[in-house]
Amino acid sequence: NDLVEVFDEKSKKVVGGKKNAKVTVNRLMSWGFVLGIGLGILQLLALPLIRRTTPLLEVRDAARIPSILASVYQIINGLVFIGEGVMIGTGSFLELSFTTVIATGGMLWALRTFPPIYGVTGVWMSFGVFNVLRLIGVALHQRVYGPLSRRKMEMLNSQDEMLALS
Repeated sequence: NDLVEVFDEKSKKVVGGKKNAKVTVNRLMSWGFVLGIGLGILQLLALPLIRRTTPLLEVRDAARIPSILASVYQIINGLVFIGEGVMIGTGSFLELSFTTVIATGGMLWALRTFPPIYGVTGVWMSFGVFNVLRLIGVALHQRVYGPLSRRKMEMLNSQDEMLALS
């Protein structure tokens, strides 16, 4: 299907295809970033509500830093959710699986390492390791080896130029 490229009889133009898919992916990633920032800000604004959840000062103090970390992770999640959706949409299931396995391994390592030192905050730091590794996998897919990566798109452009010259 090559990302569904068809000739529109009405406009006499080719619509769809990898170039349009790349533009759409870039726009979706931008929206994921903006919405992740928005959700993170909303979570930060809700931080004072921790006082209403428990009368115990120790519990409030223990929840503060993990709540801030969770807010920051929303930015990463906004990008990762879109990026992993793109990986599914392009049929890059093996790459997505590898990324998930590596991220899970990183999180398990972090769960052994961080909580004994940082307590509950260490658990949330482990979630951060998981999310950052997933983000790295998405970035590599979009920039290096995925079907819509810069390198593959440049190859597509040079093929189009060769066809135009022949």
